[in-house]
Amino acid sequence: MNIGRRETLAAAAGLALVVGSKAQATKSLNLDLTKTVDSYRAYTKMRGAGEGKLALWWYTGTVWLKVEDKIPEQVLTIDGFSFQRLSIKPDGSLVQLMAEAGYFKDAEGRAIADTWVNPFNNETCKPRHYKSNQTIIAKPDTSLTGEEGGRMDGRNMKGRIGPVSVNGDQVWIPENFGARFVLPTRDNIDPKEDVGGVLANASLASFTAKLSDIQNAEPESAPSSMHFQSLGGFLPWMRMGKTLGAMNWQLFGHKVASVDAIAAPLRARLEKDYPGWLKDPGI
Repeated sequence: MNIGRRETLAAAAGLALVVGSKAQATKSLNLDLTKTVDSYRAYTKMRGAGEGKLALWWYTGTVWLKVEDKIPEQVLTIDGFSFQRLSIKPDGSLVQLMAEAGYFKDAEGRAIADTWVNPFNNETCKPRHYKSNQTIIAKPDTSLTGEEGGRMDGRNMKGRIGPVSVNGDQVWIPENFGARFVLPTRDNIDPKEDVGGVLANASLASFTAKLSDIQNAEPESAPSSMHFQSLGGFLPWMRMGKTLGAMNWQLFGHKVASVDAIAAPLRARLEKDYPGWLKDPGI
């Protein structure tokens, strides 16, 4: 069958009408990302899954140690998974509930390290893998705090969300804060696990997504990715005592559609250690 020029033009015109109708159907949020309330709305799409809904994040990365004047060295890797639920309150504050769990792995990332030899002191250590819940509140002035009376309340935490950066069709929103934790007193503490009475560290995260996804009113969740760094001291289980130096984490990850994105070894360990958590993280 031969198709003439007229039929081809007619088909092209019909396709243009369809494309045009779809373009007209796309609604924009028209967010002004220089305004706090709009940047919080963007953040709920980027970091969360829309107002009050559960978002799932996979991440991985490395742990570095710096001891006095020695060359910093990457000594461990990390695999983890987290859940977020965000909502904007009538007073303009943004409340984030987070539940996460993660594991320290050997430096090459081959297996979870339930024991580990610290290359800076040759001590055999037992990494304390982590599972935690936390609440972070971003106030209308962009400052961050935790729950009143909690470990990261206004007395022990300082930081902010933003400011937003836009370049072309890409948006970045930082979530940075410093926190101070008073360690519980322990009798007969091993000097090699005695890092002092306080742990102080910084959580330095940035989230990125396409501006077009943020402004699109149709999906409540925008595809996004994360980069995270920390700044702090050694953990007690590293058996560094009061050695001068610092520990840094470097993580990266992205929002995923389901727990099926978790690699089989990590998922098996999570299900073994925390039965039911992947189905109901409790936030």
